[in-house]
Amino acid sequence: MNKDYKNFNIYSISLFFLASGLVAYLYLSMESSLQWKEIAVFGLMVWMAESAGIDLPRVGAVSVSFTIIFAAVLLFEPLTVILISLFMTVVWRDIKKKTSIFRWMVNGGIAVFDAGLAALIYQKLNHPSFITKGGLTYLDFPSILLPLALAAITYFLVNTALVSVAIGLIEKMHPLNIWVLNERWTIPSKIFLATLGIALAQLYVSSGISSIILVVAPLLIARESFRVYMRLKAAYGDTVRALIASIEAKDSYTKGHSERVADYVELAARKMRFPENEMDLIKYAALLHDLGKIGIPRRILCKPSQLSSDEYESIKKHSEIGAELLKDVDFLRSVLPVVESHHEYYNGMGYGAGIRGESIPMLARVVSVADAFDAMTSLRSYREPMTFPEAAAELLYCSGSQFDKDVVKIFIEMLGEEGKLDVGSISFKIETDEDKWNRFQYEDKKEREEVEERKVEETQEKKDDLETNFEVKEDLLIIDDWELE
Repeated sequence: MNKDYKNFNIYSISLFFLASGLVAYLYLSMESSLQWKEIAVFGLMVWMAESAGIDLPRVGAVSVSFTIIFAAVLLFEPLTVILISLFMTVVWRDIKKKTSIFRWMVNGGIAVFDAGLAALIYQKLNHPSFITKGGLTYLDFPSILLPLALAAITYFLVNTALVSVAIGLIEKMHPLNIWVLNERWTIPSKIFLATLGIALAQLYVSSGISSIILVVAPLLIARESFRVYMRLKAAYGDTVRALIASIEAKDSYTKGHSERVADYVELAARKMRFPENEMDLIKYAALLHDLGKIGIPRRILCKPSQLSSDEYESIKKHSEIGAELLKDVDFLRSVLPVVESHHEYYNGMGYGAGIRGESIPMLARVVSVADAFDAMTSLRSYREPMTFPEAAAELLYCSGSQFDKDVVKIFIEMLGEEGKLDVGSISFKIETDEDKWNRFQYEDKKEREEVEERKVEETQEKKDDLETNFEVKEDLLIIDDWELE
């Protein structure tokens, strides 16, 4: 999927100017002087925490800096909080990767809005800072819980929403999908980090800056949990890629096939509104759909001519073999139905368990279409590739028999939206309306009639040949009789 930085750059400039306006407003309405010592100390902590962030699956990173910023929200005026938060604008990771100034502008804009709005919410609820009131006491409960919760929720929602929009613009994905993929799983950790932030603010009031060391260990533990989670996800991906490499090592003609199918399936699944938190498993299922070919002899996989009936029966076993290989892998168990069913036909004439229609898992129906399309448009040892329009027309022709017609419609629309296919070049209309299916039926009927006519003609030709032979034999008999006389 191509990245799009034009809209991202526009977004970064807009965010920068809006953030500048908020800073100017807070500066003009400020009632007390800025606390530069605290800005420097807390800001340095934010910079270090953000520099040690863990990269997210697509773009961005997750860190424990929220604890420090939330403590600042509870301790200082909104403008002081914003200046502390701005230390995350350009961190070590940005310096090392030489990120663009537009990304710095986005980072700064987000830092202003999430920290500033959280601080304003806490302040507007008429709760004095922890410093002003000398820290929390039991008399503050339960009234303090609502301001604390709203400030934390404001920070989380503003931060994750603005980040998701930024990533969505780059990746050309809906921000909500990005939020589900990158942010939803962090909610429990954010609750933990907010609690640490409250503890940090309380310690700062009672013991000063030196007390900050007491929260370092919990922050390191939180960071390590992020790191382990992301490494585990990476390990899952590496395992799948290793399995794919073992398949492709047997058949050079299928190199890249699984990745292309996975890309098609991911795009189609998003268009079909599959849950974003299932997208990793959806990709794994598409990548591993042909895993069972590991158990098929190379001479059959690479045969340059038509397979014999016995060889075809052997190929048909790859779905069963793939499912058998995966059944004991816990994190891949949910992809088994796809591996088992991706060669089932919608009319029940495919292979596997012989299921049909809606009984075939929806994701297996999507993989079936993507698999067939990539196979048709790829070079094989026994044929040249089809063009995209030819393959799309073939999908349409087989809709309702081999493939789910609704999936085919969505798949072809997706190809058009991605610029991979000129929809106007397809010989059939994409819309599965009554007219199209009537024409389908008419063409099928016409083809059957032509076949019957050819059979009649062939039968008549054979009959004529027999009559001719009979006449020739009669003539020979007459000649023989004459000779005998």
